[in-house]
Amino acid sequence: MDKPSALTILTTEHYTLQMVRTATITDATGRAGHLLTTISASMIALGFVAQVVPPPVLLTLVLVVFSGLFLIGLATLFRTVELSIEDVQAGLGINRIRHVYGDLEPSTRDAFVRQVHDDTAAVEADAGQTGWPKARRPKLIGTALSVAGFVNLVNGLVAGTIAGAAAGLLGAGLTWSIVIGALVALTVISAFGVALGRIGRRGLAPITTRYPRTEGDPP
Repeated sequence: MDKPSALTILTTEHYTLQMVRTATITDATGRAGHLLTTISASMIALGFVAQVVPPPVLLTLVLVVFSGLFLIGLATLFRTVELSIEDVQAGLGINRIRHVYGDLEPSTRDAFVRQVHDDTAAVEADAGQTGWPKARRPKLIGTALSVAGFVNLVNGLVAGTIAGAAAGLLGAGLTWSIVIGALVALTVISAFGVALGRIGRRGLAPITTRYPRTEGDPP
């Protein structure tokens, strides 16, 4: 295939992958925003109800409403993870195409400010995770700061609220209800964080890296 035809095909695919990344980011942030809006509206409604009902009734309402919010949050969480995988896949493809650009016209290689390697480390660098060079677990930090990590945090807090309300209905005092809710929140956040990390690795596993970073490559 001649160079002009190859460039046309590559630029078309590059544009398509960039549109995919834009769509995934928009979808993920939109879903997270809808989740927060739903939780905020529910809390406002419960705040009005709290003025006219006794505590047991309020705790029951909190238990029921937040259980529904937790299910909505789970659906949002797993969808944002899927979108994150799609985004990384598209990022890998763009980096791969950028590498081929440099092979077709070596004089342009030094002009690229983004990565030209199609491994996950390069996508993480493009995402700004190199801002944590001294962190022991930069991947963990990047995951926690992602949309999926944020939704996981919100879901953990919702689960903690459910546990605290249930403890209150069972006769636990305020202190114990708070402690139980905090422990449940931490457990849910940690458990789903580990599970989602494994799902992400499995989602990226089928992609074969062709142009990984090698020793001596610029960061």
